[in-house]
Amino acid sequence: MKITIGNILKQTRQSQGLTQKAVADGICSQAMLSSLEHNKYIPNAQLIIALCQRLSISLEQLNLAENYAISNDKKLNQKLNFLCNQHQYQLLFELLHQDSTLNSLTTPSQIQSYYYYLAISEFQLKLDVTHAVQHLKLALASESSKPSILRRLCLGTLGLILNLHTSSSGDVYLQQSLKNLQDNIYHPNLNILFYLQAFNAYHQQNFLECTHTIENGLSFITNHDSHYMLANLYYLLAKVASKTNNLNLQNEATQRSKIFTELFNERPYQDFKI
Repeated sequence: MKITIGNILKQTRQSQGLTQKAVADGICSQAMLSSLEHNKYIPNAQLIIALCQRLSISLEQLNLAENYAISNDKKLNQKLNFLCNQHQYQLLFELLHQDSTLNSLTTPSQIQSYYYYLAISEFQLKLDVTHAVQHLKLALASESSKPSILRRLCLGTLGLILNLHTSSSGDVYLQQSLKNLQDNIYHPNLNILFYLQAFNAYHQQNFLECTHTIENGLSFITNHDSHYMLANLYYLLAKVASKTNNLNLQNEATQRSKIFTELFNERPYQDFKI
């Protein structure tokens, strides 16, 4: 499902058990709210603020429901997203170190996004892991009583890197990334958190926990009518089945991973060490 203001309002209203009439009362007509929820009406800023206040939605949540921008420059953000989606981490790393990129950072959320992407590029390029850890901690420096989705991604990534490449334990960070997940409005990026947790369990050779986390992730994704990360989770499940000599599950999971890869052009991560 495409993330829009209308979808966010509808999902939040329904999760709180409120009718359109109750939410619209004193703000706008029920018909206008219905049109907004069905993405048939573009609201003005005053209406958005009023509805967000009624539903206790922060404007930060609306921003983070979109891509994690590092700049007000749309072309720069589009280039960053393209490089991430194409796994071109060397070019991403170079882009993030350009003076024009650094000079474009103006808000705390942009700086947080910048450090997140920088850490990801450093980790994927197998550079000094201490730099990736340091940059993720910088991204997490601004505390929040209600973690944003980006903050959860930083927590999960930091936990995984610590467990895989340092003598420090990252379990607390991984646990925090999934804690009270229902507090966030759904976004497909939340699916990643289950993969990070399962990938961590796999590398600890805790195959039972890995399988359990994958099953929870698959349920979470399908319950939200999403497909993002299904190919990756099924690929990981096939790896677990191979380790536990479950040939039937291995074949089934492999086939499903291939199907979702072909349908949605999602390339599973395959750099497994065990």
